[in-house]
Amino acid sequence: MKFPMQLKPTGSAGSIIDHQPLATDHCRPNSPWSSFLLVLLAGLAVCPPISRGADSDLYQLNVNPYHPITDQLSMFGNFGCAENSDSMKYRFGWPGLIYRVEPWLQLWGGLDSYYTANDNSADTLELRPFAGVKVFYHNQAKILLYNFTRYEYRAVENVDTHDWSNYSRIRSRFGLEAPLTSRARAWEAKTFYLLTDVEPFYRFDTDEWDPVRLRGGLGYILNDRVRIEFIYTAEFTRSSPGSSLAYADNAFELNFKIALSKGVLGQLFNPGD
Repeated sequence: MKFPMQLKPTGSAGSIIDHQPLATDHCRPNSPWSSFLLVLLAGLAVCPPISRGADSDLYQLNVNPYHPITDQLSMFGNFGCAENSDSMKYRFGWPGLIYRVEPWLQLWGGLDSYYTANDNSADTLELRPFAGVKVFYHNQAKILLYNFTRYEYRAVENVDTHDWSNYSRIRSRFGLEAPLTSRARAWEAKTFYLLTDVEPFYRFDTDEWDPVRLRGGLGYILNDRVRIEFIYTAEFTRSSPGSSLAYADNAFELNFKIALSKGVLGQLFNPGD
């Protein structure tokens, strides 16, 4: 009988294990697939204990793992949950891909899936494929300026009736991120940074800009592999087609960006630094 593992004697104490690849090698704990699964389970495990508030404010938790496939292509996921006074939304975004054309230019694409459990209406399932372009502007102050424009197709199913509705939209985020430290230590471990952006959404079905989101927050670089962000969002929407944009909702968001390989977060979010 031939075994896939063979021990070869050596002159030192112990043995060198030489084995042929097994079918289960891709499931080992140090593989990127196992790491993706662990991050997903960790993120979803903390969702159920979130208690419902008494208002319409949205409270959101996201876990975003990133892993390189090649020098220019990376894979990412969006996992998490969000809740307000009458609903709980679960997010499973995978697969996502980022292709670095240049240090200042990235192509993004992927599929986000959402399941929303509603208290006062039917639950919904949403499939949201997207594709976009992210452009960075570099400067000597190491303040990050960027634009991230995406096309999204939203297909939403009423789980009770199994009826589908859909529409397309474009969202364009104009953002700024600034390190709260000296230029020499900018974007290094154990440092904070500010972030802010404005993001208008154009809906093709109504031919209007709706909604518009303003965000501001604080980020912390724990180490080369982990960044933590707390973000506040104010959303402005139209109550009906043709009406004016008006302040509607608050959202409070906690994000964990996790690199499954060293150096990935810096390459994706601080290219050129």
